[in-house]
Amino acid sequence: MSSSIKRIALIVVMLLLVIVAIPVLFWIAPKGGTRVYDCGMAEWHPDIPIDVKEECRKLRANKRLTQT
Repeated sequence: MSSSIKRIALIVVMLLLVIVAIPVLFWIAPKGGTRVYDCGMAEWHPDIPIDVKEECRKLRANKRLTQT
């Protein structure tokens, strides 16, 4: 009988952990809204949008102009 109580207790603890873990994971997960892209990867990375690639090119061009 005590082994069945231990199994039930283990199941209850696991369920509680899952119930607590799901909201915590959603709270930690990145939210929509502001995205930050690395311009160093903009030219070769396929997942970076074309608009971002163009902005990175503009930033790089401005940076070159101000350095010379």
